[in-house]
Amino acid sequence: METTNFNQQLVSNRLVLRRITLDDAKDIFDYAVDGEVSRFVTWEQHRSIEDTLAFLNIVIQKYDNKQPSDWAIVEKQSNKLIGMCGWVYVNENHRRAEIGYVLSRKYWNQGYMSEVVSQILDFGFNTLNLNRIEARCFAENTASERVMQKAGLRYEGLLREQMIIKGSNVDIKMYAILQKEWNS
Repeated sequence: METTNFNQQLVSNRLVLRRITLDDAKDIFDYAVDGEVSRFVTWEQHRSIEDTLAFLNIVIQKYDNKQPSDWAIVEKQSNKLIGMCGWVYVNENHRRAEIGYVLSRKYWNQGYMSEVVSQILDFGFNTLNLNRIEARCFAENTASERVMQKAGLRYEGLLREQMIIKGSNVDIKMYAILQKEWNS
């Protein structure tokens, strides 16, 4: 598996998935400061642009080290960064990966994330030759769960108090799809 492929640009009908740059700080801060957006993610709500820049430096360092990371989700029509998506991890030995995503609240319920997840799954199975792609969400995050279901991922179970997020034990729902399911 070519780890350099992790930063390839992907294009769909309405969106471009591309590498994130420091120039994206304002667009990322615009949604990362929103408490509703950060409610069901592992990271803390951004309080200042410095929080966003610190995050961007981590992403760019992953790019430099050829590690799996995130893409910017850019709406073609406006050329605005509206969210992020990408790899939480990739296990090349087992041909398995996990995806994660976040979207600006202004763009919720418009099918954008379903479009994004479809692009990532296609890339993961047909370019990276993964066998299994997983996604997880907080048990109460029904919107994220619907995205997974629409993309064809199957519910595999509830991971009780699997993580401590923002000081609380959190139940996590696990979804996954196999390459043979995606290709059929």
